[in-house]
This record gives sequence, C-alpha cells and structure tokens, in this order.
Amino acid sequence: MTDPLRALERSLREGPPDEAGYRPKPFDRPSAIASLQPHATVQVEPVSAIRTAGSAQTAPLWQYLAAVLVVAVGVATIGFFGNRSQSSVGGPTSAPTGGVAPTPSPQGSAAPSSSAVIVPALTETFVSPRNGFSLRYPAGWTVTPATEGWPANTYLPYGNPALDTLERAREARLIISTQVLGLGQTEEAWLAAFFRPFDGPEPCAGDWTTWPRIDIGGQSGYLDAVDCPVPADSKISDPDISFDALVFSGGRVYQIGLDGDVDLAYFEALLATVQLDPASAR
Repeated sequence: MTDPLRALERSLREGPPDEAGYRPKPFDRPSAIASLQPHATVQVEPVSAIRTAGSAQTAPLWQYLAAVLVVAVGVATIGFFGNRSQSSVGGPTSAPTGGVAPTPSPQGSAAPSSSAVIVPALTETFVSPRNGFSLRYPAGWTVTPATEGWPANTYLPYGNPALDTLERAREARLIISTQVLGLGQTEEAWLAAFFRPFDGPEPCAGDWTTWPRIDIGGQSGYLDAVDCPVPADSKISDPDISFDALVFSGGRVYQIGLDGDVDLAYFEALLATVQLDPASAR
C-alpha cells in the first residue's frame, strides 16, 4: 500500500467512530487471503428494503376506482355538450324508417337558376318604309329606318344606311336589309357567293349547306350565325353576341341580325313576328 493510502487508512482507523459507532479495523491482507477456502460459500446477511421519501406507494383500491369514475363522468359530459352544440348549429335531424340517417344537403345551396335571357313583351310594330317587311319589337327601342338599298356583293356593317336598325342601348340591336337577286340567280348561287368578313365558330362561317334551317315569316330560312363574336368597336352591350339569319322570298333575300345581351330564344321570338312583303320593297 502506498503512503497516501496508508495515511488515509490510519486516519479512519484512529479517528472518531461514525454515527452508528463503527470504527475501521486494520486489514491484514495476507492472513485474510490465507483464510479463504476454494469454492467456499459466503453467508450474506438478508437485505431489507429501505423506504425513502421519494419511493412510490401503492394506492388503495377505492382511490383507483374513484379516479376511473371521475374520468368516465368527464368524458360523458364532454360528449353530451358536444352533441348539444352540433344540434344547435345544424338543427335537429331525424333518421327515416330503417335507421339510416339522411345525407345532409349543403347549407346555402339554392336551386340552379336559368341562364335564359328574358324576352320583353313585343308590344310595338315596325313597318319598313323601303325594305318590304314588318315585325314587332319591345317598347322603348330606338328605330332608325333604312334610307338606301343594299348593293349586290356588299357587306353591310353596323350603322350602314341600307339597314333598318331597332335598338336599345346596353341591351340589344336588330338590323334588317334586303337585296334583289340577280337576273337568273338562284338561291344556291347567292348563298355560295355570300361571305362574312370575319371567321368564328361554326356556323359563323363555312359551307352554307351546313347551316341550320329556321322559320322566318312562314318561310324556311338559314341560321348562318349563332353566338358569334361582335367587333369590339361595334358592341352595344357587354356581353355582346350576335345571331344572323337569311331568308328568300319574292325574288329577294332578307338578312336579319340580332346582337347584344341576348340568346337564340330571344332571336326566335323576334323572327316569329316577321311578315315579309317583297312586293312593297323599293
């Protein structure tokens, strides 16, 4: 043993005893080793558990049952008030016979509204002073009669003096013109030579043989434009879409167009009132 360890051992042995009165005794290593027997059984004193201040204690059974009861009551209370809250927001519901609950409908949903344009009452009558026709139109529209004829092979833009124009600002505009067929010219030949100065979805352009037929004043006409675009500098409303129809009667061709915030039903309602009188055209 080194000198420091010997000094420590000597101070412990010769010093005062500890709280239990124990004092270290000198350790004689050779004699201790000699006293050991191979495979000898060493008796060990039984160790008793020492309870410290921080050791866990087993709770009595009644305390455990009370805790379970408190948790169960709390969960039931939360579920009860949660259901009451949902019922007060969505309203009571009842399940039909058979126990299957109905599928809830989305709140705030309404029946789908129709997108059709309402056609106003056609209470007024217009008789063209030179184009040989008459029709009925809504009150409050402005009427501008044509003052010139429609020359052959000519496109008539909005505002041309060869057009009878009936309109209401920011709503709709109706235009009508007529032209005498050439000598010996057939309906098919005229249609083949007819053109529109813009392209758009069918039947805004293309083969006239694909155009739908439409009734105009008791005559079978051609619907050559449906939901077609209007040049930006010529619009009368927003939105502004156009419809156009052609009809032949008494050696003449009539072109009737409608544009504005309208639809095909609006156009058909106006066409149903048309009366063609080609003999009176100038």
